[in-house]
Amino acid sequence: MLTKKYLKSIASSIFILLFIILSPPAIAANKALLELLKVPRDKGTLSPQEYELLVEASKEDNEKIKESINEMKTGVNKTTKNVPKIATKGKFKVASQDGSWEWHPIGRIFWDTVFADRDNSNLEATNSELRRARLGFQGRIAPIKYKLELDFANSGTASWKDVWLSYNNKNDLGEWFTKVGQHHVPFGHATISSSNYKPLMRRPLFGDGPQTSRAVGIAYRQDANRWFFHMGAFIPALDETGEGTTDRMTYALRIGGQPFFKDKTHLIHAAISYQHEEFDGGTFSNIDNSLLSHVGDGDALVANFETNTDDSNAYDIELISVWGPFHGVFEYVAWGVSDPDGDADLSAWAFDVGWFLTGESMKYKAGAFSGIKPKAPIGKGGWGAWQIAARLENMDLTDGNIIGGEADVFTVGLNWYLTSNTRLMANYGTVLDFNRNGFADDGREPSVFQMRAQVYW
Repeated sequence: MLTKKYLKSIASSIFILLFIILSPPAIAANKALLELLKVPRDKGTLSPQEYELLVEASKEDNEKIKESINEMKTGVNKTTKNVPKIATKGKFKVASQDGSWEWHPIGRIFWDTVFADRDNSNLEATNSELRRARLGFQGRIAPIKYKLELDFANSGTASWKDVWLSYNNKNDLGEWFTKVGQHHVPFGHATISSSNYKPLMRRPLFGDGPQTSRAVGIAYRQDANRWFFHMGAFIPALDETGEGTTDRMTYALRIGGQPFFKDKTHLIHAAISYQHEEFDGGTFSNIDNSLLSHVGDGDALVANFETNTDDSNAYDIELISVWGPFHGVFEYVAWGVSDPDGDADLSAWAFDVGWFLTGESMKYKAGAFSGIKPKAPIGKGGWGAWQIAARLENMDLTDGNIIGGEADVFTVGLNWYLTSNTRLMANYGTVLDFNRNGFADDGREPSVFQMRAQVYW
């Protein structure tokens, strides 16, 4: 006959048997199971002594689990110590475990569509174009950094962009580098800033000339606290075949920093630049600038110096403010051109402002803007970052015998940053005044509405 005591013993045996069967290491460490055992203990079907025995057994098994896990971690670390690390946060990057080298592919694709009101001129056109299609890679081997990038947007013909090596180190002042190859000439904010991060689709009128933007040469940069010093000497950039020439020498200097810095989203930047170019009287012909977009039938501002220019000197002053979601940029450039037929003094300026409606800030890094990260990107429960921007600018390429023209241009834009690497842009630009006496386009005031889809990595 089954007595009450006998039933308790059977029940206890069943609980112990089940515990043993269901107690591989992962189960033995399960706190939920230990909590479950409290039920038969409290009801009297499991004695306190039996409960304590099972708890102690669980603790012993748990220690064995920890020892096994530590042994496995040690084995994995030993086996994979030379396996490169792969990071995919924003950009694909491969790096060594000890940080001695890294490599990652880079590129950008910009597709532009332009609708133009030509105002009876041939300055602008309605069309679409692959504005940029760049591919390349960059990385680091110990203190040596490198970069190679080509652009295939020009009917598939590759043009060389950045092709350089740099040695990077630190001294008592801060970080410094020496760079050789083809790279940006240190002059002005608009010229050296990456098109990936521009708030408007087009640089200011002076952003792509007259001064040289990229060339082959050697440069040195020193960063000290919030300030930097950047200088270099250059010859002309590589052509499509990868060859260069020595018929022009360029020397450039840029000094700047942050006279006021509260934090990375509240700061003021100031800088000055100087660039000297020697043409040897036979290589420099003119200065060309389109007014509103890259799509069009010709350039509007053309300062023609024929082929006998001696040299030119360019001067740049720049002020930048980042204040929370607001940013402002003012830049003034002046050129003095020495020419046997008469020297010319040319100038240009631009004032840019922008505001993030969603609260982000322009990212300032090393004297230029860098990429921004939306607070709530598309695909992660948000609608990305939204920004409005505007620019008022002037360029005057008329002086003495040089009638290159003068223009006032206004541009306004809306940016939608879907993620940190993708953006949609819409710009409206109009010529407020255009003066080029004696030429067919004098007095014309075209306007454009243009859009861009952009991705970079």
